[in-house]
Amino acid sequence: MKTVTVLREIDPSARVASSATVGPYCVIGPHVIIGPDTVLHRRVCVMGHTIIGQGNVIGEGCVLGAIPQDLKYAGGTTLLVIGHRNRFGRNVTAHIGTESGGYLTRIGDGNVLKDGSHIGHDSFIDDRATLGSQVLLAGHIRVHEGAVLEDLSAVLQFCTVGQYARVRRRVPVRRDVPPYTDFGCLGDESTPSVLGVHETGIAAAKRLAAEDKKELRRALVDLFDNEAALATKIEQLVNLGVDGEVAALCDFCKRSLQGTYGRHREMYRGAIPPEVEQFIPAEWKTIIRRAKAT
Repeated sequence: MKTVTVLREIDPSARVASSATVGPYCVIGPHVIIGPDTVLHRRVCVMGHTIIGQGNVIGEGCVLGAIPQDLKYAGGTTLLVIGHRNRFGRNVTAHIGTESGGYLTRIGDGNVLKDGSHIGHDSFIDDRATLGSQVLLAGHIRVHEGAVLEDLSAVLQFCTVGQYARVRRRVPVRRDVPPYTDFGCLGDESTPSVLGVHETGIAAAKRLAAEDKKELRRALVDLFDNEAALATKIEQLVNLGVDGEVAALCDFCKRSLQGTYGRHREMYRGAIPPEVEQFIPAEWKTIIRRAKAT
């Protein structure tokens, strides 16, 4: 009987925690850091300057840290940072950032990224979000905490998906999705819009008290029963005096209305978004400053 040797290619300069598990046929590049108790299943490829935290499970065939599919990327030192306790399905892809977009793509903690989903360059996924099978995120996107994007949905560049929002399956997202809303199409030919309140999202927001949830539901119904009058309704709510999640909801919607094509993040086109200062590892700030100077 022939002996079958299981091949792994791990660059000697990669930093892989002793308690991490690297499956057969994985390839790990020279600038990669993998934290404790993270599991890489078969045929995972981790390249580029990629940092992976603790307790992640990364499914078969994932490719993490590849260069962006963006012609503006000039080959500079840019990052993909993945937090803790995320679950990646099979064949998930995530790209490093670009120089013009802020040098960083980030995936936070406790997210679920199902089979075939893609996270484009310079995108930010917060915590406890869910990306369904074959969900595609173009570059420069922000997905806030607890948001759910169902199977086969796709998000255009510079869009924001608000916290605990739901994007229905097969929906093309071309503008910002407000927090706690149910976003989709009523028919095959209809334009995607807010269809109602995402009750499951409100229930999942554990930090909200019962009275806060009641006020939030009321505000959502008032604002989105007719989006044509959204700006006026926001002004009316603000004049009445709002705080907490309702104030944050109004602020999100005002920024979206002021943004090009209903996308607040368009203001960061060609600029560094504020999330970079918030999320980039401290030791990388010096590296990036040096890269900009050369």
